[in-house]
Amino acid sequence: MKYILPFLAFVIVTWVVALGSAQAGSGFYVSGEVGANFAMGLDTTGTSNDRASWCDEYINPRHNEYERCTGPDRSVGGRWENEFDGATGILAGAAAGYSFAGHNQNNPLGGLRVELEYFYRQSNYDQTADIFGGAGTQQDKLRDEIVQATDRIGSITSHNLFGNLFYDFVNTSRFTPYIGIGGGVGFTDMEYGSVWARNEDSMNADGSYKISTGADLPNYDEIRRNLANTVSVGQATLSDVLLGFQVLFGVDYAITQAVSLGLKGRWVRFGSFSDDFIWNPLRGHPPYLRKPGASDREPVSGRLKTDNVEFFGVSVNLKYHF
Repeated sequence: MKYILPFLAFVIVTWVVALGSAQAGSGFYVSGEVGANFAMGLDTTGTSNDRASWCDEYINPRHNEYERCTGPDRSVGGRWENEFDGATGILAGAAAGYSFAGHNQNNPLGGLRVELEYFYRQSNYDQTADIFGGAGTQQDKLRDEIVQATDRIGSITSHNLFGNLFYDFVNTSRFTPYIGIGGGVGFTDMEYGSVWARNEDSMNADGSYKISTGADLPNYDEIRRNLANTVSVGQATLSDVLLGFQVLFGVDYAITQAVSLGLKGRWVRFGSFSDDFIWNPLRGHPPYLRKPGASDREPVSGRLKTDNVEFFGVSVNLKYHF
């Protein structure tokens, strides 16, 4: 939402400038479109600067007795992986452009035109997926204490600003097919959530405890009781600015000499998305490894990264040619 007002201002200014500078037959045009987007599935990787749960002072009051928690070789950080299916949503935009052919079909630049475009898309994933793999401290947690570990992606929205180059296949009919390429930036937001819930303090059928974290430590019973049934929850709207490119294609139908109605398709690919978030609570307490007053409180945070972000778009496009 924080990007909406600046981009609306951009669209309005662009249209006003185009309207003010255009002359009849100049080749200038403005356009608007509305349609749908079909986003590809996402592979995600989460990382964290967290430590083993038994190095948490809230969980293990004796943590400073163990060099694995306090020494220079202490283990910090971990990784987990997940994947999500594709999603659909809305696509809408506006553009101002210039056709070098204009109303003169003998222009040596032929069907070339350039365009500055803004478009908005929202892809509604609304999916919760079980975390299926990990490494480092996160892998240890999944193996030794976790009963439920899930990631959730709500919706992904982006406000996009692109420069495009088109080639129109000009002919004597009212239909004008075209192809194009473009590059630009996408100001992207993702609704994200993560839940890591611990086992209860009970036994398996073979007599072993369901929580095995710290089982080799002398105060294992204390660690296990303090860790049982705790939950780590992350909830945030993540943001990133992505560079991307697109391939466009479509056809316009000339309703009048000035107005055309068309169908446009596009494939858009951005780079990977990443941003930080905080688990709060962390194992049922504030997001630190040390209690208030500790000299080394050590805040704990996570980071989510996706692979490349891609989607297809289909829209109805209306142009006004000056």
